[in-house]
Amino acid sequence: MKKLGLLVLVVLIYSCNTKSHTAKDSELPNKLATVIDSISQLLSTYHYNPDELQNDEYLELKEQMESLVNNAQSKEDFIAKFNALWKNGPFSHVRLSKLERKAEEMADFIDSLIVGEQAVSLDWDNHTAILSVNTMTGKDTKDWIFDAYQKIKDNKANTLIIDLRNNTGGTFAGVPLVGHLLNDSIDAGFFISRKWWNNNTMAPTSKDIQGLRTWSGWSIKSFWKDIQEQSLTPIKFAPYQPFFDGPVYVLISNKTASAAEFTSDALAQLENVTLIGETTAGEMLSQKMFDLPHKYQLALPIADYYSLHTGRLEGKGVNPDIEVNQAVAMDLAISLANGASKQEALAQVELELEKLNNAPLKGEVVYLMGSMNNWGQHLKNTPRFTYQGNGIYESTITLTSGKHEFKIAPLGWKFDYGAHRNEEEVKIGSINSLVRQAGSSNLLLNVKNESELIFSLKVKNPMDVELSVLRK
Repeated sequence: MKKLGLLVLVVLIYSCNTKSHTAKDSELPNKLATVIDSISQLLSTYHYNPDELQNDEYLELKEQMESLVNNAQSKEDFIAKFNALWKNGPFSHVRLSKLERKAEEMADFIDSLIVGEQAVSLDWDNHTAILSVNTMTGKDTKDWIFDAYQKIKDNKANTLIIDLRNNTGGTFAGVPLVGHLLNDSIDAGFFISRKWWNNNTMAPTSKDIQGLRTWSGWSIKSFWKDIQEQSLTPIKFAPYQPFFDGPVYVLISNKTASAAEFTSDALAQLENVTLIGETTAGEMLSQKMFDLPHKYQLALPIADYYSLHTGRLEGKGVNPDIEVNQAVAMDLAISLANGASKQEALAQVELELEKLNNAPLKGEVVYLMGSMNNWGQHLKNTPRFTYQGNGIYESTITLTSGKHEFKIAPLGWKFDYGAHRNEEEVKIGSINSLVRQAGSSNLLLNVKNESELIFSLKVKNPMDVELSVLRK
């Protein structure tokens, strides 16, 4: 197996397990003022391009950050409002969190992180392999991908669908994902650090990286160190065995971000690859964590990335070859894999989209996600609700005896239908009102004997939904 010289950047979503406050801490404004000053200083010192801190958009956001000192009601409120401001900030990869482990320990933690089998799933539609990669993070994620490509070879797949619609980034999983589709190395692009902008006013070109050593390895700790020490860090993908040379359809959405965008852009360079879906998020920077006073921690971008294929990805994203609502991207890819022409496949999904857009959920496609299918990680066992007309959506599944926790949600989990508080249990034949929000309580269904069940949603409007579970 050849060594692959590549690296991708990191997106980390921090959990904040915090206690609620009943009254505002009298010292909070002073503490937050110190934190805001530290954030401004860190950005000034480590941001990949200091010129971006002089534009009007950043200066306006800086004033809004400073206003949080007196407006935040608690530490948790400050974190939430800070991250809400930066959600649409002038550049991505700025995130505030509660300190869970020191920044100097974070790289080692990321390098050793085990995600589990939910990171990757491999399903089949006849001789088409469907490889869903849900994160680029995880020491084991790359191993799951290695294993998947071996199974793809052993089962003699003739077509491959790679689903990145739900992938918001991570570290190195893009290495084997691309490498197994190569029979020769490809130059992908280069990272640009603050050192470049300290000595240059124009963006680098491909000529500037000629003769430079490409980055190789698996350690994010080494990557963070190297890209800060060098002005430019070239990236190259090299081949892995087994090699898959059949048609490849890559599904992307506006949720596909960071390392997943980097990977999508590399895949787009291959002749046998077709990207289907929506333009990706345009959040393509490399970030690093820094500790702040009063047990806060900040992630900020330390390097930009330019693709040799597309140019700068930050704020732009990767465009699909076939643009279509991500909700039907899989249907389109399967139709193409089964021999339909592009025109025929598009006509088929356009009819489906028209039906969905006229339905009460206004184009949203929802799935039964739960313990029975590892919360949607295994596509083959994740039933999709089909609109039946008259406000009714239905999905059918056979469940084994036992207790099953579940929710109903779209693939991106931007919202979910779950239980009202203390109304978790669903009984077969009963009608249950659901609450629509991100992070609702799980529903619970107790099945005494293995049964084929119909899950029926009655949607009066997107906020007024009832669920019935019936035996078929």
